Amino acid sequence: MMRVDVTSSRLSYRGKGKVACKMGRIYVNGEQMTDVDYLLRNGDRVDHWAHRHEHPIRDLPIRVISETDDLLVVEKPPSLPVHTCGQYAIHTVLGQLRVNENKTGLRVLHRLDRATSGVLLFAKNYETDLEFKTTLKQGEWSKEYICKVDGVFPDEEQICEQPIGPLVISMGIQCVRPDGKEAKSRFRKLWTDGTHSVVQVHIETGRTHQIRVHSQFLGFPIVGDQLYNSTVWGPTKGKNAEYGKSFEELCEDVRNTHKSENWHEKPNPEFELKMERLAADSTVIQPEPVGFHVDSRPEFDEICQKCNVESKKVPENHYQLFLHCLKYQTSKWSFETEIPEWAVQKA
Repeated sequence: MMRVDVTSSRLSYRGKGKVACKMGRIYVNGEQMTDVDYLLRNGDRVDHWAHRHEHPIRDLPIRVISETDDLLVVEKPPSLPVHTCGQYAIHTVLGQLRVNENKTGLRVLHRLDRATSGVLLFAKNYETDLEFKTTLKQGEWSKEYICKVDGVFPDEEQICEQPIGPLVISMGIQCVRPDGKEAKSRFRKLWTDGTHSVVQVHIETGRTHQIRVHSQFLGFPIVGDQLYNSTVWGPTKGKNAEYGKSFEELCEDVRNTHKSENWHEKPNPEFELKMERLAADSTVIQPEPVGFHVDSRPEFDEICQKCNVESKKVPENHYQLFLHCLKYQTSKWSFETEIPEWAVQKA
């Protein structure tokens, strides 16, 4: 038999796990376990009640465009990802549909970026999932978007066929590169106010961040785009893929600009000392009642690190990108939304 520290699994450091165990938040095979020296046995199931924080999202509805026994089509609001990733779980499209509408078992047919809004399709069964993904792979989907970009866009239609590939793989950041994947986007100006332009975009491929990268290449990056509308890409913000630096330097500069450490909050020193005191063998803690239900727990958790830091203010352009999926269609079906408010020309 091997001694395993039950309190260290998936925890930031042993002290926090030890405190959680002493507080009665560790359950082994459904039974509350407060013995920090318990030896795990083969087949033991361990549950840990922890306080989870999710990234904030905007309080916007997910509007149902169409629903049948086989398909669900919604209008995705900006700020929330499609599915669970990182600290997002409930604050996702799938999470909200499950919690608020009791819709489960949905199959993702395509994705939209977290800050992008618009048409989003889900299959309700394997057969529909296979059918739609086959037509998508065969290039039968017509995909129409609308975006708001910096500058006065040309009156003539602009076609961008620059190949797209990864710049920073770990962050999913893309760029135009000769060895990238084939990509084609057609841009047409709808209107301009002399500072910004609203542009209709048809994409014939579906590369990651395709519209964002191609609009950057054309010299008209999307308004407020944190990733691609920045001078970290060079004096002209990456127009014509002219960065004024080597590919390696660009990769390093972009990575440093968006690394997660820039968002890390500093823990309260008093919280660290408190956790050390609670973790000490000499400190006796009264365990929580057995089966203490999640709905009865307070919003503030005294041993939650995230509850004991001062969160950084999230900028508005983190929540919304001025990019909207307006219409998806094939010869058999068509789904679309109304034009978003920011894309309507003021009288």
